[in-house]
Amino acid sequence: MKRLAFALLAYGALGQAIGKPMASCTLGSDGRSQVATLSSRRPIADTAIYELQLGKGPRRALFGSREPDDSRGLDVRVRCTGTHRRALVVMGEFMSAGYPRGVVITAAPRSRRFERLDFAERNAPGWLYLGKKDKLLVFPPGGRMETEGRYLVYRFVNGKGQNSGEDIVDALPAARDYQRIRLGPLKKTGG
Repeated sequence: MKRLAFALLAYGALGQAIGKPMASCTLGSDGRSQVATLSSRRPIADTAIYELQLGKGPRRALFGSREPDDSRGLDVRVRCTGTHRRALVVMGEFMSAGYPRGVVITAAPRSRRFERLDFAERNAPGWLYLGKKDKLLVFPPGGRMETEGRYLVYRFVNGKGQNSGEDIVDALPAARDYQRIRLGPLKKTGG
């Protein structure tokens, strides 16, 4: 009985150090190599450090690797969504920013590489448009003051790295030449 109690205590301590899986999302078509997994570890009160593992790669802090507490968050919400192309969406209040921020992870079908789109907005993104030349991350009206009744669109030009610009538009962008994925609503992780 003592051995069982010790084993359970040791496992509990090890589980906190290794991380507790919160969400796993198969992004690729083979069902194995293109899996993004969000986990949490080192809980303190309502916060935890969130980590992301892409495929068989190492688990890394969600926002940078210099200071793990940069990825310490609360009220973290997540969703795996899409049909032909899928996306993992993570959003919450993170200590490194002091405001809501998040990330959308997809996998390119041809190159089989993971693609990461970071954002910092009050509201979660509502749609992801995947095109041959760019990706659009669209936020519903009601976010920043200037988007009252209007959509905020982050544009990510393929091959150009992170955010290549943003626009404010009166209606959802046309889906022509894009595959559109509905991203919300996000679910609280409980981590």
